[in-house]
Amino acid sequence: MAYLFKVIRSGITSPAGVVDIEFLGGKVGDLSSWTLTRRGDDGPDADLYDLRATFAYISEALWDDPEYDKRITLNLNKQKQYRLHQAEGFPTVRNGRSLLMEGVTIHAV
Repeated sequence: MAYLFKVIRSGITSPAGVVDIEFLGGKVGDLSSWTLTRRGDDGPDADLYDLRATFAYISEALWDDPEYDKRITLNLNKQKQYRLHQAEGFPTVRNGRSLLMEGVTIHAV
């Protein structure tokens, strides 16, 4: 089921999100802002979003390590958080502190 809003933006909560490696308990980075844009209203893309985010801090070594799965948690406000999961076949592109993840689903934590 798709969420009602076409675009969801980070609030004023700091950090706006966290990337970590659950297995290690290590933080990969903090997000300073993010935007989720829904890919479609109907059909197979109705539940998928594209994430555009900016890192406030990132550990290059941990992000670039392919051996560990990264977990992304977005903070909408102090009470509401989303966990992201990327569908197979969609790209993730990081350029410096900018991040684009296409085809993600969001799940309330």
